[in-house]
Amino acid sequence: MPITRLSSKGQVVLPKAVREALALEPGDELWVEIEDGTIRIVPRKKHRLEEVLGRLPGHPPRKHFDKAEELLDAEREEARKRWTR
Repeated sequence: MPITRLSSKGQVVLPKAVREALALEPGDELWVEIEDGTIRIVPRKKHRLEEVLGRLPGHPPRKHFDKAEELLDAEREEARKRWTR
């Protein structure tokens, strides 16, 4: 398991092996959650469709979600509405 340190500025460097395994790039957003005294860092990758829909007339930009579960729930609900019309 890779090890990292917390800097004096509160920054954490993700080890190269972790960045490569998750295909993380500079500027990628990460959710940081605390769960039972454990820190979870979850990558939030923008979907290309999400980027395009936010620019089309009649499709407002997507809402920002603070937790990965909220985004997944919203995407599931949106898919359910589309398929049950």
